[in-house]
Amino acid sequence: MKPSTTTSKSLMTLALGAIGATAGWSGMTHADNVLMEEVIVTAQKREESNQNVPLTITALTAEAIEKRGIQNAHDIMLQTPGMGGFESPGSKGTIAVSLRGVTAGQPANLSVDPAIGMYIDGVFLGKQLASALDLAEVERIEILRGPQGTLYGRNAIGGAINFISKKPTGEFDMKVKAGFGNYGSQHYKVVMNLPAVGEVGQGIGQLSTNLVYQDRQRDPLYDDVDPNKPGYNDQNRSAWRFAAKLDVSERFSAEYTYDHSELDELNNLERIVGFNPLDPFGNVPVIGTLKGVLQGAQFWATNPAADPLIASRWIPSLQATIAAYEQADAIGNGRASKGASDVTPVTVAEGDGHALTLTWDFDDFQIKSITAQREIEQYVGGDLEDLDSRLDANGIGAYGDLVHLTLADIYGGTVAATAGLFGPGTPGVAFGSAFSQAVWDGIDAFGANQSKQDTYSEYEQFSQEFQIVGTNDLVDYAAGIYYFEDESNYTRYAVFAAPLAGNGSQIYRLETEAWAAYGQMTFRPSENSPFAVTLGVRYTEEDKSVMWDYPAYSTPFAPVPGRFATDSESYDDISYSLSVAYQPSDDLNLYGRYATGYRSGGFNGEMFGSNPFFEEKVNSWELGVKSTLLDGRVRANASVYGYVWEDIQTAKIETDNGTATSGLVNAGEADRWGGELELMGAVSDSMVVGFNYSYINGDFEEFPDLCGVDPTIPCLDGTANAVRSNSPGNQYSAFTDITLARLGNGEISAFINVAYSEATPENALWSNLVANDVFPRENPAQIMDQRTLVDAQIAWRDIAIGDGMLTVTLWGKNLLDDDYPNYSINFGALNFITEQYGDPATYGVDFTYEF
Repeated sequence: MKPSTTTSKSLMTLALGAIGATAGWSGMTHADNVLMEEVIVTAQKREESNQNVPLTITALTAEAIEKRGIQNAHDIMLQTPGMGGFESPGSKGTIAVSLRGVTAGQPANLSVDPAIGMYIDGVFLGKQLASALDLAEVERIEILRGPQGTLYGRNAIGGAINFISKKPTGEFDMKVKAGFGNYGSQHYKVVMNLPAVGEVGQGIGQLSTNLVYQDRQRDPLYDDVDPNKPGYNDQNRSAWRFAAKLDVSERFSAEYTYDHSELDELNNLERIVGFNPLDPFGNVPVIGTLKGVLQGAQFWATNPAADPLIASRWIPSLQATIAAYEQADAIGNGRASKGASDVTPVTVAEGDGHALTLTWDFDDFQIKSITAQREIEQYVGGDLEDLDSRLDANGIGAYGDLVHLTLADIYGGTVAATAGLFGPGTPGVAFGSAFSQAVWDGIDAFGANQSKQDTYSEYEQFSQEFQIVGTNDLVDYAAGIYYFEDESNYTRYAVFAAPLAGNGSQIYRLETEAWAAYGQMTFRPSENSPFAVTLGVRYTEEDKSVMWDYPAYSTPFAPVPGRFATDSESYDDISYSLSVAYQPSDDLNLYGRYATGYRSGGFNGEMFGSNPFFEEKVNSWELGVKSTLLDGRVRANASVYGYVWEDIQTAKIETDNGTATSGLVNAGEADRWGGELELMGAVSDSMVVGFNYSYINGDFEEFPDLCGVDPTIPCLDGTANAVRSNSPGNQYSAFTDITLARLGNGEISAFINVAYSEATPENALWSNLVANDVFPRENPAQIMDQRTLVDAQIAWRDIAIGDGMLTVTLWGKNLLDDDYPNYSINFGALNFITEQYGDPATYGVDFTYEF
């Protein structure tokens, strides 16, 4: 899809003036010769200029983070071309990120390892669970594109994102920030650095500390049709961080950090926007079928001896269901102001991290030890759709369609509907009566809702890394040894298609133990040679195990026995990278890179039994240029890339004993290519503009066919039908940062950022394959519409008050109020399709005082 004419013209206008890389702009010096400030990154384990690194890196400085209103990884995803992904439905603060079309799958599933490595101060986050909790006081964000298998290891096949926190300054200073906005939003932040204690090289050395605390609150964005219920998608999260640095001597220091994040929020509204047909050919629509069932029920009810529940409960509930389905179908896609729920959806999450970094500095090299431990606990509960199935005093409500179809099978397939006409010994009468009564009893006990989450997740990880980083006239090098272990515990009491699926639960535990050794060296033929060759290699071994413990439970039709099993697998890999760079001057860097990446295999914890999925690999090439032009006023960076992605772990939704579960399957191969452009320039001493563009091409070279249980019926061609998902083919962004006025007391500046993404499918291929499917079936795919997000702020900065400086900022996000979907789920055999939507326009004012 193409952007609108207005959007295209706006982006082109900004692009003509934008000359330089958004990668890491941090402002300009107000002088006759305006220079772009150098951006230092640590992507290769050492501090170096971004323009000198033979790798595509987008680096956001503290100033850029502040102006874009970035609080977590989810905010980056919405604003950065080449990035895609989504927040997990029913799990706030948990996101799946894609880079260059490489993505991981359902992030709330503890069985799923990341495809994009996320790091906080050098510590890898082992799961995507709670990956978008707020972070306190970030100094810089580095986004590394393409496989990072050498220095970052497993589960970074699409790239890596580094969050680097601000370190203690050793001097007393404070920053206090308070803000207010629409939807009752309030947020507060306090940053305090304490004076250093002691002297370097004397006693235990010099200790510097800082403490950061922030809190964000907001009312729900959507109301519930029931005024007694709180609504959907509010905000209630906090984060704090303590950091201490002990400089024992000029050569040895120790840093300890503790970070804590909390989230206790109402989930986003998951709207039903469509329904699957009941046959694989699309000829039997759900609503039409329910109307036919209603006619049958009304006919049976005319018999004086019919089951009285047909007239008193079933017919009214059919009418209520049809009305609710027709209303959802008529509204279709789009953000709604209200929704319904049987159980209000919520997420409660808490994360803690400890890290100890020991650093020894020598003349030509540095040795570092990073020891870290992290824990995450999360509860999610409530509906995953907005069908109001609550029962009234008479037990009547809008039941799920599978309940009605099941009752139709019972009443239509036996003589239960007219049981009063026959004696109790008549064949079929007792059978039909027992099953119909069991369904009604189940409705009274469990309701008749489509979906209800009730899930506890616990995750704990430990890592230890030793690294040595050094340099001399001809060689730069980095090497290390890495150890990692984690444990995931998952308990799920979710109910789908109540009461038919019963009240089963899923309990499983996953464990990982891995180690790796890596090294990377950059060689130059001579001290002043413009040529450099970088070679890296990493060896990884890991062991994974799973324990399933699915307790026994009952359905209206039969008891389901308990199930218990264990399994384990081992994996190993060698990843490598080779890059060649030609840098004839400080202003030009031409490079080529070939790299591989590796993503762990594992087990589908939510799908019982021995069902391992295998590791996946990426082989990637990249050609790029980084340039600084016009005496430092302009940066222009560009790259083209391609990759082959093998044994892809693709997310799927299946129905196991009536419960919708997510899992992974090795889906085949993709061969893709694309390009990226990052431009930024200082137009004057008062204005900086920038433009970013990314393009990606390619779907799947191989994808499993969809086959039913009857081998005589042809399968659906998976390769021909599967499409790249959550990765728009074209994405643009443009910004303008301008100083509007310099006053006697401070200055007034404005910032505007426009980000556009074209439409993209929400999943590679939706199938509805359960154990008894005769025909293969492809369900309708939802398309995530194109979106244009406009964020802006205007600020009066550096107002001298007392001993400090005050900044007053008016800000707005999604100012065009773009009505865009974030994600969609086709629930397959449960027959309904849902969508969740991005936030509407929000705005407010912030006050920041620094002293």
